[in-house]
Parts: sequence; structure tokens; C-alpha cells
Amino acid sequence: MRHTILAAFDFDHTICDDNTDVVVRKLLSEEKIPEDVKSLYKSSGWIAYMGRIFELLHENNVDAQQIENAVANIPAVAGIATVLTSLRASNHDVVIISDSNSLFIDCWLKSKKLERVVSRVFTNPAWYDGNGMLRVSMYHTQRSCQLSAVNLCKGQVLTDYVKERRDQGVNFDRIIYVGDGRNDLCPILRLSRDDLACPRQDYALIDILDKLPPDRKMKAQVVPWENGRDLRCSLERVVGSDVLYGAC
Repeated sequence: MRHTILAAFDFDHTICDDNTDVVVRKLLSEEKIPEDVKSLYKSSGWIAYMGRIFELLHENNVDAQQIENAVANIPAVAGIATVLTSLRASNHDVVIISDSNSLFIDCWLKSKKLERVVSRVFTNPAWYDGNGMLRVSMYHTQRSCQLSAVNLCKGQVLTDYVKERRDQGVNFDRIIYVGDGRNDLCPILRLSRDDLACPRQDYALIDILDKLPPDRKMKAQVVPWENGRDLRCSLERVVGSDVLYGAC
């Protein structure tokens, strides 16, 4: 067995410093989004809602280049690229588990020359159809986890990946999970005492963790962060100086 660290990252507001879906939606003016579409998220979920947004973009002649330019222009969270490249240089597994979509994440990583830093990306599949319209589908359909959306339980994805790597002869000494939002709660609650939960300051996840009921107390050590530099230094301090290539 080879021993290493698994670093799992959310994407929106964790690696890229905005929400990719919202940025692309803003390519449409508000008056071009009908009221029935605006209410679709609550009735049918985010994937159905974004599917209609992509249809509206196509109907309003917003093409692939405009969409991808909008995504590529989103800045990285300050210092996070160094965290990712340092983890990879130290031979740790780096994965993304995100409720964005494969096209946006691939486009953004390539625009920042980070595509080779990430081992795997788990997200909703997206593609352009024969008419050039962007389409998206669910990563999976699940009903067992009430903390997660129907289309993506990040906790199950994390558990499955750990098992997959164990079957390949890789046993993780520690899992580091980095995120910002409500849908990052499930994977964090699955972490052990040896693991680290890293919620971003001033975002929903850190408040949720502070208010967890007694029956849902987490085991992992909480390491809050604001930007990539302080995350990197905190990881060095908590885990050890050999965790990241090029210590703080």
C-alpha cells in the first residue's frame, strides 16, 4: 500500500472566485428570463433550471465562445493555484467534486493551465449538441442522502473514490476537504478524526458547521481559510512541513 493525502476541493467560490453558472446566466439580461424559468429551480432543481438557461442562451444567439470566455475570465481564488500545484508536486491526490459542470470546469482549468494538477473531476456532465446548444445532465440520481441534491451527493462521491483508490493499492493517511457551501456538509461529516475540514471564511459552510446539532457533530478538525495563502500555511502548520512542496 502507498500512503498519501487526498485533497478534495469544491470548485465555485473555492478554486474559482465566483459561481460559474451564475456568471454564464448573466450573459442573459433579466428581461429575457421568463418568470416560469426563474421559479424552475425551486420546483425542479438546479440542473433543470440551468438546462433552460442554456436553451435561452442558444435562442438569444449567445454562442460557445461567449460562454467559455465568460467562464475563463473568472479569477482564481487568490493563492489557490499554488495550493493545488504544491499538493500535486508532493504526490498527493487532488480531486474536484462540484455541482458545476464538466464543460465549465475543464474550460476554466485549461484557461489557468491547471488541468494537469487535478487527478479527477466529479461533476455534472455537459456538452454541446449538434445545434451548438449547451446541455447538462445529472452526475447521478440519488435519494438516500437528505443533505445533498438529488443530482449529486458529494459525500458518496468521496466515499466511492476512497474505496476505488484503496482497491488500486492507495491508502489515504488523511483526507483534506476544502469547500464553501451547504452541499459540502455531507462529505465533511464523513471525515474521520485524522482528517481536515476546511470551510472558507464568510461563506455558508462555516456558519453551518458552527450550528450543527449534537446528533451531527463532526469528527474532523476544522481549519478555516480566507484565501489560498492562509490555507497553505494552515495546512503546513496542522499537518506538517512535508505536506506541501515549498513550505510557507
